[in-house]
Amino acid sequence: MAPLNQNPNNPVGGNLEGPASSPPPGRVSNFDNPQNLNTLVHAVLVVVLIITSIVVILRVYSRIVLRMVDIPTILGLIAFGLQLGFISLYFKLLNTYGWFVHMWDLRLEDFIGLNHIFFQGSVLYLAIALILKPAILLDWISIFCPAKTRNLFFWSSCAVLTAHVLSYISFLIVELAECHPFEKNWNPLIPGKCLNTVHLAIGVSSTNLTFDLIIFLLPQQVIWGLRMRTRTKIGVSIVFAVGLLACVAASFRLYSALQYVGAKDVTYTFCSLALWSLAELTSGFIVLCGPCIPKTVARMELNRLGPSLKSWAGASVRKITGSRASDGDSVSGLTHKQSEPSMSQSKGSHEQSHSSSAPTLPPKTAARGFGIPVSEGEDEWVNNTSILRTTHFTAVEGHQPEDTTQDRHMLQHPWISS
Repeated sequence: MAPLNQNPNNPVGGNLEGPASSPPPGRVSNFDNPQNLNTLVHAVLVVVLIITSIVVILRVYSRIVLRMVDIPTILGLIAFGLQLGFISLYFKLLNTYGWFVHMWDLRLEDFIGLNHIFFQGSVLYLAIALILKPAILLDWISIFCPAKTRNLFFWSSCAVLTAHVLSYISFLIVELAECHPFEKNWNPLIPGKCLNTVHLAIGVSSTNLTFDLIIFLLPQQVIWGLRMRTRTKIGVSIVFAVGLLACVAASFRLYSALQYVGAKDVTYTFCSLALWSLAELTSGFIVLCGPCIPKTVARMELNRLGPSLKSWAGASVRKITGSRASDGDSVSGLTHKQSEPSMSQSKGSHEQSHSSSAPTLPPKTAARGFGIPVSEGEDEWVNNTSILRTTHFTAVEGHQPEDTTQDRHMLQHPWISS
């Protein structure tokens, strides 16, 4: 886009120690402590850096887990490296001249340095966009066109990719070759010539918005044409709808470009254009890395919870097994103790046998203890040589190794990874 010193609406001054532009009526230049929005911009830069780093790391992690290095990931890493340089320029401006400083609050010599930062940022912005959006399209081609499928989505994506690459190469060439000598791109005091590219900012912003809308709509057409439940379609559509963020950012960037072209306070208005450019690029990284984030996060949670669940489940199985064995011993002991006392049957309908001496029990008590109905008249005590009924239990206690229990648990819960 046109350098700040080439905006015809606001010619710069000629004194290096004086203001870069004459202040409006009633305003006085403040070089020592000019008004700015450095605190707000600093918070925005930190948030953007964190978000961009997280989504890129998650995508790289997913590729490492799958043991698959693809072209979109490589392009994304290159774009991320340029993005770090892009953000470093924003921090440099934050620590030197300040953000959203009015042009009359800057000395002309400071304006040259600020203009140089903006020019470097413009070149980096075009370079990142040139790499990032093709990476998105190539990634979506690999998702929606598997096994070398050649359908409408494939050819549409290739056409958009080609048009985008050609457009941004053209923008980049114009940006680098608009002034001669090259230093005049940011220094208004040296002699030379520059092309009239003041409307290039509008052209770049309009092109961005067009491509962002197309990239957003391309997968939606395929998703809603798939044979799956509507609920599933909505979920998949939402994952790929993050492209709407880029469309919103590109819309605000276009609005800022329109304000910049007609502004006199170009240092202030260009800051807004620069921030929306950063927001658009950040949205691009989210679009590139977004589809793999849910699966990556789910896998990370599963790997973290899996060993804990297996340990807990294995302990529970051992506890239950031990409890059952203990209960079996208790029942066996109880049966043995209850079979030792001798009792007699009043009417001789049951089989008699000898037993060791033990305290006698009333027949009603013994019978009811085993669930046998008795009449109210059967309340006589019997001698020590008869029993009512014997029941034999066999309790087998076994110990299973740790790995066997875990293997059984894995067969019951195959979704828990080791």
